[in-house]
Amino acid sequence: MAAGLAPFNNYMAQATAMRTGLGFSNYNGLLVTLRKRLSRGLIFDLNYTFAHSLDSGDNQLQNGATLMPNNFHLGTTYGPSSFDITHIFSGRWFYELPFHFSNVALNKVIGGWFLSGIFMTHSGSPLLVAEGTQAWGGSLTLTATSGAVPTVSPSTLGRSVHRGVTVSAGAGTNGNPATGGSGLNLFANPQSAFSSFRPVLLASDGREGRANPLRGLPFWNLDSSLGKKIPFTERISAQLAADFFNIFNNVNFLDPTLSLTSPQTFGVITSQLVPANRSYGSRAIQLSLRVEF
Repeated sequence: MAAGLAPFNNYMAQATAMRTGLGFSNYNGLLVTLRKRLSRGLIFDLNYTFAHSLDSGDNQLQNGATLMPNNFHLGTTYGPSSFDITHIFSGRWFYELPFHFSNVALNKVIGGWFLSGIFMTHSGSPLLVAEGTQAWGGSLTLTATSGAVPTVSPSTLGRSVHRGVTVSAGAGTNGNPATGGSGLNLFANPQSAFSSFRPVLLASDGREGRANPLRGLPFWNLDSSLGKKIPFTERISAQLAADFFNIFNNVNFLDPTLSLTSPQTFGVITSQLVPANRSYGSRAIQLSLRVEF
């Protein structure tokens, strides 16, 4: 424009969507299971997975309809899959508490109690800092988001919940408690983290930021039940139970928005995870009575 010439765009096509099996991926994992069959009133199942999944783009697999960020080289987006979680541990158990007495009346009151639970924890998933669309070129109407390139190791920027982050200027200002923000941020210094990413350089970069992403927040939760089975006859009994969902009332925050085009929201944590079968994420207690015959 400075030379008086018409503006140049890097569109590869006016508009194109394609279904393709040209994408590529690989997965490696280790699964360890420790299982105890029911004996002496105790049964449990513990599982640990150590894994790594990489692909050229989630939508380039399984015949997905998508737009390629770089039609000339699919490898520019090669990096950890969106579902790549390094560590996953889960456990479940059921234990009949060993309270048994020869006195029938006493046994009906003190005996028959059981304790069960489900525990789940995993490390964070890949978290992309978005540069914007069409970093490698694109189309007129359909676009694909590209990842900004880190200038430092993402592992040095932190990946935990920082509280009381007061930012009045620069990145992360939406989280400022003085103006109604949550004060929660993925980074202790949002501006420093924001400045640690740069746009893709077409002349020198062979891969975008998806190749070396940040990691999001970890997750853990424990559900537990305490109950008692009350026999009346050989065929009729009742079961009284108290179910505790998220028994420790642990808050699992959702990963924040990270975009070079929206510095004010960079790293700001605003919401928590709500399980699919519930309307809130805090502790919930459920009482139940079941009659079996």
